Amino acid sequence: MATAESTLPATLSELVDSGWQSKTVKQELRDNFVRMLAAGEELFPGIVGYQDTVIPEINLALLSGHDILLLGEKGQAKSRLMRNLIRFLDPHIPYLDIPEAPLHEDPLRPISSVAKRFLAEHDPADVPIGWWAREDRYAERLAPGTKFADIVGEIDPAKLASGVSMSTEDALHFGLIPRMHRGIFAMNELPELDELVQVGLFNILEERDVQIR
Repeated sequence: MATAESTLPATLSELVDSGWQSKTVKQELRDNFVRMLAAGEELFPGIVGYQDTVIPEINLALLSGHDILLLGEKGQAKSRLMRNLIRFLDPHIPYLDIPEAPLHEDPLRPISSVAKRFLAEHDPADVPIGWWAREDRYAERLAPGTKFADIVGEIDPAKLASGVSMSTEDALHFGLIPRMHRGIFAMNELPELDELVQVGLFNILEERDVQIR
């Protein structure tokens, strides 16, 4: 949306009335990429020398909805290319702006128990909507020293001590990847990542789910 944030829908009922529809991040990237490509806009500003090699491959990945793995020596603009991807996100997307929500939830497709309970207990006119800017929807992590809890999550001992059952979602501390739900996450120096964490990432890439044990 090109509308100023202050004029965007502020409640769930207003959002539904506006005609806004949910999209996956990959669909959002693809739609904006195709629009910019058709308009002849510069797609990757500041990137020199890859017009006939790397960039066409990234273009195909965006059109096909693929995950992206960049291989190369240091200083070859891998991180810069990844950070450029936020250009293809919408300026803002709506999320459920509710207390204790662990994620930036899609208002029409919530996944956390907190969000689902809130929607079940409140009228759409009373459900507040916030807007997440594209500049805040990108996160990256340097692999060396990264633990499973950092990027995927773990059981939170403090929540257990307060009486929360270990078998419930409320006992979880979500790592960086779940917290970037509906955003873009990049891992730098992937070969240096602990093998256990690599297995967790492989499950996300292959099964499209997060397992926190």
